[in-house]
Amino acid sequence: MFEKTQSFDMNGQNYESIRQKVEHILQKDLMYSTDTKRLGKTLLRISYFNEDIDKEEQKDNRITILQEPERRVYIQIMGRLRDDQIRQMWTKLENDLNLSKQIKQKKVTLPSKQEIIQEIIELIKLKGYTIDYNDAQDFLENFEEKYARLPKNEEISSIVKGYVIMINEDYLLEKTEASIQSEPLSESIESILEGNLDEIQESYNNNMVVLENPIGRRKCPSCGNEGLIHEVDDKNIILMDYPRIYGKKNCCPKCGKEWRK
Repeated sequence: MFEKTQSFDMNGQNYESIRQKVEHILQKDLMYSTDTKRLGKTLLRISYFNEDIDKEEQKDNRITILQEPERRVYIQIMGRLRDDQIRQMWTKLENDLNLSKQIKQKKVTLPSKQEIIQEIIELIKLKGYTIDYNDAQDFLENFEEKYARLPKNEEISSIVKGYVIMINEDYLLEKTEASIQSEPLSESIESILEGNLDEIQESYNNNMVVLENPIGRRKCPSCGNEGLIHEVDDKNIILMDYPRIYGKKNCCPKCGKEWRK
């Protein structure tokens, strides 16, 4: 004997449309007349009968539809439907519900490499700097090689910040070397330290770079040396993972003392 109860996912259909589908199958495919009553907010009963037979003899012919939680319906068949008719009912319902399923998925279009490169270039321009296409492409390819994917929006901003920091560090180094070559050593360092060239002090607050202008001559806290104080990478402090940017520390060439700002 074929199973007379089934549970179906409504697949985005409402309760009324399920009723209409069951009535349609009974009337058009199985050639029965129907009489539907609502017994509650989530309960329907469809009586089906053959017009050529006394209705009293068909009083047990009914299909009950109950809406279950989580957008499912429970359908129970009672009465004189044969196994082949019940099978036809379940097959037809299942096919109709699946075909009527309409799930609108938001199409996500990922930017291409060229679009990301152009975005990097434009963001760097907004910060008052320039970068050529090949350099921006190198930044992107290095990122893709390391992480096996393209950067997300927030990571593109980090790439731009890293480039700006790198440019400022290169600028500071070039100016320092030029001053040392053109002026006596003590005068060039004094000129730099007293503000003719702003030094960049990186600090992070919620991944934001803050630029400040330190004031005063650097002095070794150990021996008091105010001569040439080296500024070198502190590889114990990583300011940015990509591109890799380290914090800075001071080193006294006289006694070898190292300290951070």
